[in-house]
Amino acid sequence: MWLPSDHQVSNAARTPEEVAFLRAVEFSDVTAVRRLLGDNPHLNVDAIDALGRTALRLAVRNENRELVEMLLERCSSQNIHEAALQAISEDHTSIAEQILRHGNYLELCRKRHRLGDVDGFFKTEVESQFSTDITPLNLAAQKNNYAIVQLLLLRGDSIQKPHKFSCGCVECRNRMKFDQLRMANFRLNAYRGLASEAYISLSSEDPFLTAFQLAKELRTLSNEEKHFKKEYKDLANNLSNYLVSLLDKVWTQSELEVVLNKDESAEADKNENLSRLRMAIDQREKKFVAHPSVQQHVVRIWHQGLDVLDTDRLLVRLACLTGLVLVYPFMAIAHLMCPDFKRTKLAKQPMVKFMGNTISFFFFLLLIILSSTESMNRVSNNITLNTQYKEIAEHYQDYRKALGSDIVTFGEDFPLRPREPTMVEFLITIWIAGMLVQELQQIVDVGAGKHFHDLFNVLDFCLLVVYTSVFVLVYWTMHKSKLAISELQGKNVTMLLADGKGTLLHLYWLNEDRLRWDPMDPINIAESLFALANILSFTRICYLLPANESLGPMQISLGRMINDILQFVVFLCIAMVAFIVSLRNLYSFYTEDAQGSKRADAAFKTS
Repeated sequence: MWLPSDHQVSNAARTPEEVAFLRAVEFSDVTAVRRLLGDNPHLNVDAIDALGRTALRLAVRNENRELVEMLLERCSSQNIHEAALQAISEDHTSIAEQILRHGNYLELCRKRHRLGDVDGFFKTEVESQFSTDITPLNLAAQKNNYAIVQLLLLRGDSIQKPHKFSCGCVECRNRMKFDQLRMANFRLNAYRGLASEAYISLSSEDPFLTAFQLAKELRTLSNEEKHFKKEYKDLANNLSNYLVSLLDKVWTQSELEVVLNKDESAEADKNENLSRLRMAIDQREKKFVAHPSVQQHVVRIWHQGLDVLDTDRLLVRLACLTGLVLVYPFMAIAHLMCPDFKRTKLAKQPMVKFMGNTISFFFFLLLIILSSTESMNRVSNNITLNTQYKEIAEHYQDYRKALGSDIVTFGEDFPLRPREPTMVEFLITIWIAGMLVQELQQIVDVGAGKHFHDLFNVLDFCLLVVYTSVFVLVYWTMHKSKLAISELQGKNVTMLLADGKGTLLHLYWLNEDRLRWDPMDPINIAESLFALANILSFTRICYLLPANESLGPMQISLGRMINDILQFVVFLCIAMVAFIVSLRNLYSFYTEDAQGSKRADAAFKTS
């Protein structure tokens, strides 16, 4: 913080001519100032008053261009720089331009560049009311003074972006050793200038991309530099508002398409469908995504080719939706066979694709429900060894008698494991394979990093991994059962006895009696995983809820409520553990005493 020193506030340090000169400047008495300067050629124009203000600063405060011009010819370089910052800070644009265009100031800038003094970080002067790293361009950017920013940018000035917070270069280490607080303020002041509307608008070829990238960087920095978290978040929020204000300047549909389709690479000839909108969604720029112009464009793409669903009466829309639902399977097959046919291209429209995916997913849930019902009725429809393979059953009975029924504990006759999938299981397998191919294609198209950034995609991937594991175990068990049948067929009792362990293993893969199974049998594991996958499948319905304007906000509210509940559970667990430990320590003696009394009573009865 700047404070005037003792010699600055002492009246004895100033001559009567200097006092009269400062007073004349303060009251904008141009005639008196000119007369004092003429009568006293060696008058110190850098003298300061009782508050530490120079004559040039007083003239700037009064916006007296004539006095400013007169004093710029005589003042020191430090006071000229200070006056320029004061003029910018007080929004005296004409005075600031006058100082910045003056020859003495330009010579000062050239001298600083020759000496390599770019940001003034290591300055130790305390006479300034501004931070040593504040430059006219940075201050003008923070004030959103477009005229001054443009003037300095045309001159070749720029705001240097600070190094990363975790940077370990020699320069950053030296600055941290010199003054950590100044280093933090230096970074914050630099980002204040970089994140200003004036600087981005005048210096960036693509203000949208620059604002997106800088907002992401600021939000990351707010989590790293905790002490200035609020300041960096405020800058990021200001950039969000700036993006909205830029969208307000877009008036035509063609301009909006250029803005939303511009690719992240910022190349003029590289566009991708809604690339900029996807970037806003990834960075959670809610104001940008919710802007009316953006929503209008998204709805227009959503109903492309099906405008009747957006504009016509309710009954007409319901009739069209019903027709699409009935025709969609045939339309999808026709599109796969003839992708270039004009009438089948309707299957590629966003709304039709969403509707098809929704229908497919609900049919998949129906198959899961049928599979559960089928598994409940399977026990009553099983096929035993005697009814299916009588030759193997006869050899098995002789084998069992030869070894003893205690050794072969599969029973006299046992139900056989299924060796072929049911129709429902086969259809579920097809659905799983299709969804797995679709998931892998999405990963290849957008990249694994971007794909798994969405939690719903993580849920889908986990769901498919679990289902794939389930059916790999199921089909592997069926294969082992078929292999056991082929190994046992054609063998007599002697051959079965010769291969004792192998025979028992084959019989194990044939027996469907769960009481005879190992606890880690593949079917037990598969059924456990299948139950988990069923829960995940029905949870995936939440992916469809945001499409509804009523259910979507409710889902968001529920998710935030669950986060609060989980945080409360943490404190509840801490309290429960504390009480459990305390009560255990308090009553442990009595528990041991009661046990000792019981042991004593037992010993007495025995004696």
